[in-house]
Amino acid sequence: MTNVSKLLLLLIILISFFYSCEVINPPEKIPAYITVDSIAVNITSPYQGSSSHMISDCWLYVNNKLVGVFEVPFTVPVLESGLQNIQIEPGIKNSGGDAARKIYPMMYGYYIDTILQEKQITKLQPVFEYRPATFDLVEDFEDIGIEFQVSEQSDTIIYLVSGENALEGKSMYFAVDAERPNFECRSSQLFEIEKNGAAYLEIDFKANDYFNFGIFSKEYSGAGATEIRKHVYTFNPTDEWNKVYIDLNYFVNNVAGTEFRLFFTAVFSEDQGLEKSEVFIDNIKLVYLSTQ
Repeated sequence: MTNVSKLLLLLIILISFFYSCEVINPPEKIPAYITVDSIAVNITSPYQGSSSHMISDCWLYVNNKLVGVFEVPFTVPVLESGLQNIQIEPGIKNSGGDAARKIYPMMYGYYIDTILQEKQITKLQPVFEYRPATFDLVEDFEDIGIEFQVSEQSDTIIYLVSGENALEGKSMYFAVDAERPNFECRSSQLFEIEKNGAAYLEIDFKANDYFNFGIFSKEYSGAGATEIRKHVYTFNPTDEWNKVYIDLNYFVNNVAGTEFRLFFTAVFSEDQGLEKSEVFIDNIKLVYLSTQ
């Protein structure tokens, strides 16, 4: 082999090597960025109640591909550029659990076609709306009569408060102490919830101690109808107003009946070191959505 041939062979090997490197390590794409600083809920009917919400997460899709689940506010890179279809689904902490994040089935997502540019930030402001769900109960405590009444097991009463102690307009308030240690209130009516859908209780609350929520399931036997008590959820103390979306599906689907009465309870415990346990509640919504 001549020197020229050797040089040509070496050149071919070098070209092949660099070409293969380009194939193995292609140039990195330059990302665009999507940012969401805040979100809102738009109320389309007075029967839907308050626009108060705790939509904590956004499930972000680009061209139907999930980019990820992000807690608001966030800025995330995406590799797509040009005109893109963006889909953002409203995410909640299911029954208040940090590890139980899911898309809230009661609301539509936010959809937009927009242009993404490399290195540029596209700011989106999602607005979510309720699906055509059944609002069995919307109690904001603004009317003269309210849905909840104290039971015989309660040795204290319900108050309606306003001003700085309320969230919006008026809020429900009750307290227990060493002299009046037990509270229980129940909804005055039964609510029929079918087993083929999704059911949630939305509620705003503030409390310096634990309190409980549950349902009475109306069940029938040879002796007639009986309301069976089911504990559903325990609220943690919070100095600020908070909102929780309580998933009722397990409790609705695992009882014989389809009629339910709501209740709240509180029991004073001196172990907490409080002179008085106080609870504020507002914007109770019982929402049902059929999946058929």
